[in-house]
Amino acid sequence: MNDKLAVQSPGLVYRLLSIPLYLFWILHGVKHGAKHGLPGYLSMRLFGFAGDGGGDRVWVHASSVGEVRAVSPLVQALVRQGEAVLFTSFTATGYQAIRHQFSDAVTSGVIPLDSIWNCRGFFRRHRIKLGLVMETELWPELLYQARRQQVELILVNARLSRKSLDAGGFVRGLLTRSLGYFRLILTRNQRDLEALLSLGASAQRTTIIGNLKTHIESGQQHSRLIERDYLILASSHSGEELQFLEARPAQLADRLLVLAPRHPERGAAIEIQLEKLGLRFAVRSKAQAIGDDTEVYLADTLGELGSLLAYARIVIMGGSFNTTGGHNLIEPANLGCAIITGPSDSNIVEDIDMLGAGSGVLQVENMAACWREITRLLENPEQAEALGREAQSRLAQQPNIVQDYLAAIKPYL
Repeated sequence: MNDKLAVQSPGLVYRLLSIPLYLFWILHGVKHGAKHGLPGYLSMRLFGFAGDGGGDRVWVHASSVGEVRAVSPLVQALVRQGEAVLFTSFTATGYQAIRHQFSDAVTSGVIPLDSIWNCRGFFRRHRIKLGLVMETELWPELLYQARRQQVELILVNARLSRKSLDAGGFVRGLLTRSLGYFRLILTRNQRDLEALLSLGASAQRTTIIGNLKTHIESGQQHSRLIERDYLILASSHSGEELQFLEARPAQLADRLLVLAPRHPERGAAIEIQLEKLGLRFAVRSKAQAIGDDTEVYLADTLGELGSLLAYARIVIMGGSFNTTGGHNLIEPANLGCAIITGPSDSNIVEDIDMLGAGSGVLQVENMAACWREITRLLENPEQAEALGREAQSRLAQQPNIVQDYLAAIKPYL
């Protein structure tokens, strides 16, 4: 723990490139903030945010909503231990999710633009004793300035996407240098370990802990938001809702379908699709009631997915019928849901194996096959119940990942 880490700057080429990128980042900030209902987004990235300053903190950073949810149990454990936490996100929706879940229990914000002056300002405003970075948020200047300020960095739930591994020489070089800023790299599984080592991560500083997304919160109570029986397409992306609705068999037209998009701000675009399809629908963000003749309920809100999943007859996980690679299966598995996921699985291969392919979760090749499985499970409810029980049982056998992560980072607190 006392050995020195070499601190190399991101390099002249990246810093020169960041000059024209700066205008792009500003334009992105304006558009992104407006799109997601957070007009102060760019200002926070440029000038900081409420809660700047204060005593020593543990800085936790996660990119967006999914990563915020996954790392939140670890943040909660740190808060319970009395740690002051600065919790940041890259996206506006991630920031909103932090605010919704933690309110004033943590200092919430967004990361600065990845330039020398903005990143220096960030670490001058905040007294940070340890940085925990979630998954693959490797911003070269931000991490370099953290190390310049003697902030120890730990990469948690570390993974690398296929896109990162297939990147060209310049990007690979930046990723390799960025991995060198971390005191510890705590990864999910052997496949991730090998990928990180292939990109130059230190074998002495990289170890397998497990997937934070397998953590289950015990004793959670979920309110029933919908009284009718329903199926839910959860965490869906653009195009998946249309696939789902167009493939629905005529004999299931009376079943209430709930759409819970990954990014709720897409709600208006989904409404247009529903109108074009001539479907009777209600929108949660508009507080519209579900009638006996409602065919689709658009759940375009944040923070309610658990309650929506808890009472669904069948959960179809989005992000798996396009090229996204699938989304977290752990939450519906913990609730004992019957789960169906699509062919795109690069993010969830280990989850499918853990929950039991074919016995704890069903993976289908396309949306038509998805509806065939839905029909079978509705006609044989005991099979749907068995599917949910198997996933829940397998998940309950997993170790307490949060405690394992706490034990690994404890020497640096």
